[in-house]
Amino acid sequence: MRRGDSMRDYTARFIQIPMRDGIELGAVLYLPSGAGRLPAVMEMTPYLADNAHSIGVEFAREGLAFVAVDCRGRGGSGGEFMQWRNDGPDGFDAVQWIAEQAWCDGQVGLFGGSYTGWNQWSIAGHLPPALKTIVPSAAFMGGVDIPHGGVGSPYMYRWRVTLKGHHISWNLAADTLIFNRIQGDLYRRHGSLLEVPGMLGFEAPGWEDDLVATGWGPIWEARRPSPESLRKLDIPVLSLTGMYDTCLPGTLTHHRRYDEHGGEKARRQNYLIIGPWDHRGMRGTDRVYALQFGPAAKVDLYALKREWYRWVFGMGDKPAFLDSRVKHYLCEADEWRGADSLDALCGTQRPLFLASDGHATDVFRSGWLADSAADTPSDRFVSDPSDFRPLETESRLSRSPELDSHSGAVFPRAYNSLFFIQGGEDPTNAVFCHNTFGQGVIYHSAPLEAPIDLVGEPELRLWLSCDAPDADLCVLLYEVLEDGSAVFLSSDLLRLRHRDGSTDGVPMPPQTPTEVRFSKFRFATRRLLRHSRIRLVVRATACSFMQKNLNSATPVHLQQPEEARVARIEVLHDRAHPAALMLPIVK
Repeated sequence: MRRGDSMRDYTARFIQIPMRDGIELGAVLYLPSGAGRLPAVMEMTPYLADNAHSIGVEFAREGLAFVAVDCRGRGGSGGEFMQWRNDGPDGFDAVQWIAEQAWCDGQVGLFGGSYTGWNQWSIAGHLPPALKTIVPSAAFMGGVDIPHGGVGSPYMYRWRVTLKGHHISWNLAADTLIFNRIQGDLYRRHGSLLEVPGMLGFEAPGWEDDLVATGWGPIWEARRPSPESLRKLDIPVLSLTGMYDTCLPGTLTHHRRYDEHGGEKARRQNYLIIGPWDHRGMRGTDRVYALQFGPAAKVDLYALKREWYRWVFGMGDKPAFLDSRVKHYLCEADEWRGADSLDALCGTQRPLFLASDGHATDVFRSGWLADSAADTPSDRFVSDPSDFRPLETESRLSRSPELDSHSGAVFPRAYNSLFFIQGGEDPTNAVFCHNTFGQGVIYHSAPLEAPIDLVGEPELRLWLSCDAPDADLCVLLYEVLEDGSAVFLSSDLLRLRHRDGSTDGVPMPPQTPTEVRFSKFRFATRRLLRHSRIRLVVRATACSFMQKNLNSATPVHLQQPEEARVARIEVLHDRAHPAALMLPIVK
């Protein structure tokens, strides 16, 4: 930023943007005082344009126009809000209208994160000619972030409640007691997520798709740019996410799809930053809950983004920080590393083989992870839909030092939640390792003889035998430090009927050893310290924030309470069934 820019005066005014069907979208336009024709940055948000005020001011003081637009049916915009449906075509119309205004020089870029990270990709997929760049942070992708591995979440209705009508309902969504009661009630009586709209007295268009879809198929494909549109898109993209961002998998999937389907020009301009941040820390903080990082973690991401826009718009140099196309922060080493591609960053897969004396159901008497396959007895655990003890853990306060009465909003910090912990939230909270209630197995490595750099997406290759047609499993991966504390590394979720990635799924063959691969782990980037151990936990989800599976052959959203059954699961690790955790290690 040039000296004095932070004091530049600015103006703001309400405007209306016409859509092709006659609907008008309400927006707030921010301009530097006395400026002529300028490039413009737009955010189309369901969270109300007024909430982008400070961002608009920052951009105007930097010498750029900023337009905060209410999504259709939200805030000052006409029509009805339908998540995932209208943002693409509406965004096309808004971009082109902005480019034609007297205060714009014809160049438009997009801004935002989470939902407005997703809708930047949706708008870009409609190929507006005036669009010059998108900068999606923590970009959600349906079918990748939620549902993940075929496992849905009541979070979708909690999020949607905030966006009822034209106002915003942060306080209602933040009322953890109300939603814990709704979710706990559904969990205890084996209820379906399809009951939730009636319980809340609120129906939302397209809601049912979000509650019942597995994560694959045409519902989700329609919500992301097609390969054909990505082949025609050749604009520069800067994507940002964090190792503890709940939308990390979605952001990486967006990036990879542009690399895969875009042309050579698109690939050269497809930049990605993976920091140590969480979903709410996308301004570049150096702390996530109780986990403190070194000074290199603290990056002024908003300043970096403004620098990026100025470069794309021909107003300045490329940000010096972007000295490679993909950059990641290596936690504990406190250093940034770069490469030409995401795959080039990742380490070589090194196997650690599961072994046990047959009693690996306790963190204090666990199985072990070894360098070579062994011939050891199998471990057994259950997935019991009628065991409500895990709900007691969920209802207790977390020990996170960040807790306060106003931090909950849509992502509640206050209570333990397997759903949020496996999504990267509260990374020093290992409560779901300490008591599995017989619904999980645990394995530890020997203490590391030297530090190792874990960079990439792990994979778990399990041999399972199950006496039920289905069950939902969660895998948690931790570093256990020398003092006994634990730091979250990665996770995966999988509904066993969807182990082949199909939409309809295939029930598990009864009591037949079956190889099941957990191949959608979160990206991890951390230096594991000497004398640390690696902890692997495989457990039933048993969480009211996850869609409940009664373990029957019926599709989960159609299951009836009388179908509930205990799934008895056997984890095999003998020479005929070598189960292995594959870790991406950088030499």
